[in-house]
Amino acid sequence: MATLSRRERTDATRQSTEAALMAATVELLGEGTPFAELGIEQIVRKAGFSRPTFYSYFRDKRELILKLGEVLRDAVAAAADPWLTSGQGMVRETLQGVLEAYRANRETLAAITEAATYDQEVQAFWRSFNERFAVIATERIAAGVPALDHAHAAARAYALVWMTERSFTEHVADPTRDEDALLDELAGVWQRATNP
Repeated sequence: MATLSRRERTDATRQSTEAALMAATVELLGEGTPFAELGIEQIVRKAGFSRPTFYSYFRDKRELILKLGEVLRDAVAAAADPWLTSGQGMVRETLQGVLEAYRANRETLAAITEAATYDQEVQAFWRSFNERFAVIATERIAAGVPALDHAHAAARAYALVWMTERSFTEHVADPTRDEDALLDELAGVWQRATNP
């Protein structure tokens, strides 16, 4: 029976501790604590660690929320990229997958959109997050509507990505619209915009 090397055990412990700190943060956010009011002491207490342990993993709570933001970004990319880059699947199912990624990471989404209103680093992350998808969408639009010049393709992609982000962020926070109707309408807009 193979035994784990010291390095493998250390890596596993490190990953486990980091995951516990992130999970504690998500849990506290899910309990209704606004990100601005969330203290490191609350996070370490919830995770069962000390403040020095926190600081050996994260510079501050901003760095922690940005790490959680990367998890959200990767989940959205996994849902969106196949259709955006190569037309795999259907647009409505793609949007459903993006919405599910938002919903699965709702606490992170709420914290990032909150912090982006007052923290420049988080704001830069959120803009970069959405710009990543706008760049890919621009290429998809240019391929589907070759008569459209680059400036208009980029503007269309920008509008589509931010419209979708806002719609889904609001829907996850307070679902006041029929979800099937929302997905149908967004799918129709994306379909017409990328392949009229």
